[in-house]
Amino acid sequence: MKQMRCVLSVLAVLTLLAGVFALPAAAAPDTSGHAAEVLRLVNAERRKAGLKELRAGSASLNAAAQKRAEEIAANFSHTRPGGSSCFSVLEEYGVSSVARGENIAYGYSSPARVVEGWMDSAGHRANILGDYEQLGVGVAVKNGTVYWAQMFIRVSGAAQKATGWKAWPGWVQWLMRLLFFGWIWMR
Repeated sequence: MKQMRCVLSVLAVLTLLAGVFALPAAAAPDTSGHAAEVLRLVNAERRKAGLKELRAGSASLNAAAQKRAEEIAANFSHTRPGGSSCFSVLEEYGVSSVARGENIAYGYSSPARVVEGWMDSAGHRANILGDYEQLGVGVAVKNGTVYWAQMFIRVSGAAQKATGWKAWPGWVQWLMRLLFFGWIWMR
């Protein structure tokens, strides 16, 4: 019995010492302000390319991007956990668009590094410099790893480029019509 009390006392002391000298758990990285910084850096890249800046996404667009960041922290894919397209999150949050794009990444420690990584990738770069109007950004942390999601949208059709002869200046289109119909009328 005396031996049992001695062993229990030693275990109690060891438990106390372990609590006193335990290493603090690694703090999760502070991601506040990361979304705004990603937007600022993306717009800097767009300005360098002579493109119009993207507007910050609406609360719904940013919530959709945040949802995607949390989803990719569980399963890194452009496909959502239920098997649907990554863009189905936009409908889920009531975001309508005529064009959309998504960039995802993980493991980058800062907004500058993730934007640099995206710009070094042809597909991601195409989204950043694409024909969009708004950007939603989501950032999630899982086990100390930062997961990033960008949702790009265009809500108006006006940004679409005309193709074929409709891309020509209006006066050229008018002259072509005049010549064509004048030629038919003269026959």
